[in-house]
Amino acid sequence: MAMGGVQIPRTLLCVNVTQVAVLRTARGGERPDPVEAARICAKTGCNSVAIRLHTDRRHVQDRDVVAIRKAIPENGKFYVEMALTDEMMDIAKTVRPSRVTIVPEQKEDMTSQGGLDVRKNMAAIKKAVELLHDQDIQVSLFIEPDIETIDLSKECGADVVEFHTGAYSSAVEGTAIDREIDRIYRASAHAADIRIQINAGYGLNYGNVAPLLHARELLELNIGQAIISRADSVGLSTAVEEMMAILD
Repeated sequence: MAMGGVQIPRTLLCVNVTQVAVLRTARGGERPDPVEAARICAKTGCNSVAIRLHTDRRHVQDRDVVAIRKAIPENGKFYVEMALTDEMMDIAKTVRPSRVTIVPEQKEDMTSQGGLDVRKNMAAIKKAVELLHDQDIQVSLFIEPDIETIDLSKECGADVVEFHTGAYSSAVEGTAIDREIDRIYRASAHAADIRIQINAGYGLNYGNVAPLLHARELLELNIGQAIISRADSVGLSTAVEEMMAILD
């Protein structure tokens, strides 16, 4: 993307294929297959593929995570979203994804808005970050776009902060939307100033994603349900390409 002769880096797309596993659970059987979906997304040219592994394995199974890791090309990026537990860290060490995103799963691990409560879990987060870095695995924390939480994430050694955009995505009134966009912009500017990578995701779709592209140094957006839903009409490759075109 160019503006006034200056090349502006475009925001990259991470396709989250968890919703494919949700559909598989609802229908029963083996289809649709999140592994096949991950392979199609990677082939279509998105920057990365992500999946959420819950501790109760409600949708995604361990075998899905292992199979996706094998299915993604050697130079491709595969992220696993997981809770802050010893079991999940052991899985990460075995699977060795490109990145682990630590997400809250229990109410006591999250803020009132739904992001990871970094202050409350700092000791455990620091331990997990050290363990994962020893395995050459990047670490992202799924947090609210909050300046204090960004600082705490940096202190924990995280490589990336992924802003929880739920409040923005669910806002319907113009003033509320503008307030949430401003909050994301200010948080992005602060994260850029302290040199921590910035991603965002949750509830983003083809209609609401464009305003976020002006956030300072926002590298990547994690989008899943909107793309998987759109794929029912146009096919997964086209759905991915359409979202990439918006981000470009």
